[in-house]
Amino acid sequence: MLVLRTLGVPRAAVHGAALDVTGKSLALLMFLGVEGETPREVLADLLWSEQGEDAARRNLRVQLHRMKAAGLTEWLEVGPGAVALRGPVEVDLHQLRAALASGDAPGAAGFARGRFLDHLSVPGAAQFEVWLDRVADQALEDQLRALDALAAHEAARGAWPGVLAAHAQALTLDPLRERSVRGQMDTLAVLGQREAALDVYRALCRRLREELGAEPLPATRLLAEQLREQPKAAPSPSGPLVGRDAEVAAVRSARTVLLLGEAGIGKSRLLREVAPDALVLRGVPELTPLPFGAVLDALRADDGALERCPAALRPALAAALSAPGGAAAADRGATLDVLAGALLAAAGGRSVVVEDLHWLDAGSLEAAFLALHRGARHLWLSARPEELDGRADLRTVLARVNPPHLKLSELSLPAVQQLIAGLAGGDAPLFTARLFEATAGHPLFLMETLRDLRERGLLSERGGRWHTPFDAFTVDYAEVPVPPSVTQAIRGRVERLGRVTRQLLQAGALWGEAFPPALVAGCVSVPVGDALDELERAQDARLVTPDGAGFRFGHDLHRRALLDGLSGARRQHLHAQLAALAPAGTPAGTTAQHFEAGGQPERAWPLWTRAAQEAAGLFAHADAFALYGRALACQPPPREMFAVRVARSELCRHLDDEPSREAELDALADLAAELNEPACWADLAARRAKYHTERDEYTQAVAVVQAALARHRASLGADEHSALLLEGGAALACLEDWTASEALLREALTLTADVLPVRASNVLYWLGYGAYRTRQFARAAEAYRQSVEVLPPDTLSRGRVLSLWKVGACLRRLGQWCDAAATLSEADDSARTLNAGSIRGLIVAEQAALAFDQGERAVAAALAAEAQALLTPGGDEGWDVLTPLLRSLQMQEASQAK
Repeated sequence: MLVLRTLGVPRAAVHGAALDVTGKSLALLMFLGVEGETPREVLADLLWSEQGEDAARRNLRVQLHRMKAAGLTEWLEVGPGAVALRGPVEVDLHQLRAALASGDAPGAAGFARGRFLDHLSVPGAAQFEVWLDRVADQALEDQLRALDALAAHEAARGAWPGVLAAHAQALTLDPLRERSVRGQMDTLAVLGQREAALDVYRALCRRLREELGAEPLPATRLLAEQLREQPKAAPSPSGPLVGRDAEVAAVRSARTVLLLGEAGIGKSRLLREVAPDALVLRGVPELTPLPFGAVLDALRADDGALERCPAALRPALAAALSAPGGAAAADRGATLDVLAGALLAAAGGRSVVVEDLHWLDAGSLEAAFLALHRGARHLWLSARPEELDGRADLRTVLARVNPPHLKLSELSLPAVQQLIAGLAGGDAPLFTARLFEATAGHPLFLMETLRDLRERGLLSERGGRWHTPFDAFTVDYAEVPVPPSVTQAIRGRVERLGRVTRQLLQAGALWGEAFPPALVAGCVSVPVGDALDELERAQDARLVTPDGAGFRFGHDLHRRALLDGLSGARRQHLHAQLAALAPAGTPAGTTAQHFEAGGQPERAWPLWTRAAQEAAGLFAHADAFALYGRALACQPPPREMFAVRVARSELCRHLDDEPSREAELDALADLAAELNEPACWADLAARRAKYHTERDEYTQAVAVVQAALARHRASLGADEHSALLLEGGAALACLEDWTASEALLREALTLTADVLPVRASNVLYWLGYGAYRTRQFARAAEAYRQSVEVLPPDTLSRGRVLSLWKVGACLRRLGQWCDAAATLSEADDSARTLNAGSIRGLIVAEQAALAFDQGERAVAAALAAEAQALLTPGGDEGWDVLTPLLRSLQMQEASQAK
C-alpha cells in the first residue's frame, strides 16, 4: 500500500516506511495521488512553468526516474502520453471526503491534520502553486466541515471536552473562523465558564482588529452581550512590567506573536513575566548550523522529556537525541512530527517560548510551529529585527504562519520614574531625569548603569532610600559619571571582579550562552573549586545565573562585552583549549567550530564531516551539504576530500539540485585525476553512469561503464567493480537489452554474493526484473528467492515479503502448486507480522487463484472475498489476478444454477 499524506506536512510511505521523495518529485507524486492520470504536457507545464516545452519535458523524465529509484516503480504508470499511479494507493484527502460522504464524523475529523501540503515549496512552478492554493482552499473547507460534524457528534452524547477540542482544532486551521469561536463560547457557557467564554471573544476581537481592522460578526457580538449579562468572577491578579502594560496584554491575548526589539530592550524579561513556567527554546550562535539544534538542546536538558513523550514516538526521539549517525525517523517530515510531538509532551500544557529567534536553526522553528498546530497552548517568539533580516531561511518559515509582530521600544520617562521609584524606595525626579537622558530609557543600559554606579560607591542606600555624594549640591545630577555605553559599564564591572574571574568568563563566552564550570576551569588552569568561587562572585554581580550544574550569561550583551575585549591570540588559544577539553556528548559541529577557530583545521574537518552525517541522518539535506562544505574549507587530504565530495553529490540528488550535482561530479573528476587511483576513477564512473540513467541517457551510461571497465578492470576490488557492473546492467535493462544486461549482472553477482550482501540483493532484483519481463518465471522465482536469501538471516521487511509473494506467483504460473502454497503461506505470515494489509491483499489474491487452480472452489471464493476487502479499489496490482478469478467464479455459479 502506498500511503500519501497530503493534509499537514506531506509524506509518502509504504507500510510505515517513509519514501525518500522530496522537492518536485514529492509535488508530482502528491498531484498524481489527488488528481489521477494526467497528460505529460500538463505535468511538465505544472512543475516547470518558467521553462520551455523541451526543457520541461526533459525535467519531467528525470523526476519520474528519480521517483522510480526512490521505490515507486510498482506504483508509477508512465505511458507515452500520460502518467498515473496504479495499484493500492491511499490518499488522506480522498479518505476524508469519503468519510464525510458516509456520515462518519469521527473518521473524517481524524484526517483533519493541517494545511494541504504544508511546508511544500516548489520554486519555478507557478501553475503548481495555483493548483495548490485552489485545492488547499477546498481541503480546508472539507476539514472544517468534518470538525463541525465531530463537534455536533460529541455534543449529542454530552461529551463537552470533545466539543471544545473539535472547535479548538478548527481554529488551528482557521484562527478567525467565528463559527468555531461561537461554538467554543456556547460550550464554555454550558459548562458554567462564562468568563472563559468572554476571554475567547475578547481574543477574537483583538485579532480581528490587528489583522483585518474589523469587528466580529453580529451573531458573535450578540452572543457576547448575552454572556456579559451573567455575573462576572473577580479578575485574577496580574503583575505587569513597568511601562509594558499594553505589550503584556497584547502578548497574553495572542496564541502566537513575534516580539521584536534590539538587544537589551526587555524582550526576554517581558516573556518571563507573561509565562514564567514556559518551555524555552533558545537560539544561540553555536547551535545555528546544527539541524534541530535548539529543540534537541532543550530536550536533552530535560531529564524527563523521553519518558513524557508518547510511547509511539520514543524510539525515534531517542535516535534523534543520541550520538552521531542514526536517523531519528523515516524522513524529514517524520522527524518534524517526532520533535513536534516531543515538544508538546515536554511543554505539558505550558506555553512555548523561543528566545533570540534570529539565531535559531530553521528546522527548530518548523518543529515549534508544527507543535503550535498540534495544540501547543502558546508559541511566543523574540528576535532582533536587524539580525532576523539576514536570515532568509527563517523568514521563509515565518511567512507560512505569519505571526503578528509586536515591537518593543525604550521606556518612556514616566516609566523610568516608576522603575526608579520602585527600586529607590521613593521618588527621585532629578536623578531619574539624568539617567533617562544618559540611557534613552534603554532597560538593560539603565540596570547596568545603576549596578556600575553602586559598585563604584557612587550609589548607596540609607533608610530605604538611595543617596549619592552629590545630593547636597547638585542641581541636575550632571556630575554623576554615567558610562557612555552599556559595553563599557559591563567591562568595568568584570574588571573589578579580578583577572581570574574575567578569564573564566571569557572562556565561557567563547563556549556559548551556557557553560560548565569544569570546562572553563580547565581552560584557565585553575582548580574547579576555585573556579566555582569566582563564578559565584560573578553571579552576585548579576553577570551570570545558575543553569543546572553550570552557569548561563545574564544577557547576550554581557557575553558580547567579554568577547569584544579578547585579543586574537588569546581567543585562538581559548578556542583550542575548549575543543580539546570539550565534555562527552558535545555536538561534533560545536567542537569542530572551536578547533577551526583555534587554528587546527586538521582536527576540525573530521568533526565537520561527522556533523554533516548527523544532519543527513535527520534528513536535513541542505544543512548536511553546508556542513560538508565546512569540512572542505578545512582542506582535508585528497582521499578524504574525495569521500566528502561523494557525499555532497548524493545529497544533491535529494535536493533536486542538478547544477550542484554536476559541479560535484566535476570536482570528483579533478580529485580522481590528482589521486589517479583506479578505485576513485571507478567510483566516479559509477556515479556518472547513474546520473545518465536518471536522465534517460542509457546509452551514455553504458558507454561510461564500458570505458571504466576497459581501463581499470584489472585493478578494481569487488566493491568498485560490482558497482560499475550493476549500473551498466541496470542501464542495459532500461534499454531492454536483456542478454547484455544479464551478462553484466551475473558478473556483478560473482563479486558480491559473499562479501556485499546489500549490493548482491540489488543485483538479484535486476536479474529477477529482467526474467519476469521476459516471462521466464522459473528464473524470476529463483532470482527473487536468492535476493531474500543473501540478506542477513531473520530479516523481516516489506521487500522480503514482496519477494516471497512474487516467488509464489511465479511458482503458481509454473504449476508447482505445493511449493507455491508454502511460499505464499510464509509470505502471508510475514505480512501479518508487519501488519501490512495491502501486501496481504496481493498475497491472498494469489492464494485464491491457486485454490481455484486446484479445484477448491469454496476456498477460492472465501479467499477472493478477503482479497477484495484488502486490495485498494480501482488499483491494478492484485486485481489483475483477482478480477478474472471473480469472473470465473461467477460463471461457475451461474452454470450450477442452471
